[in-house]
Amino acid sequence: MSQLFKKALLLGLGVTVLIEETMEKIAGELAKRGKMTTEEARKMAKDLVDEAKKEIESVHQKGIKGLEKVFSDFHVTTKKEFEDLEKRVKDLEKAYKDTK
Repeated sequence: MSQLFKKALLLGLGVTVLIEETMEKIAGELAKRGKMTTEEARKMAKDLVDEAKKEIESVHQKGIKGLEKVFSDFHVTTKKEFEDLEKRVKDLEKAYKDTK
């Protein structure tokens, strides 16, 4: 499960970098052609990249919530729940051994 999240996060970061590079190229071309100043082009690129980052984060969060719901619906134990149960079993085993 955590591998899936890591891959999704890396994919989102890769897309963000690609979008940022593409927007900088487009902004540079517009500035060269005189359609806007270099500063306007940089601001436009930054604004678009910031918006793309927000959208990617939103999609990522929705994906996580969706997976959590699916796991919950199918009664899949989370890693934390499993670790908590494992600790309780160890504590009970120790308590049992101490009573002997």
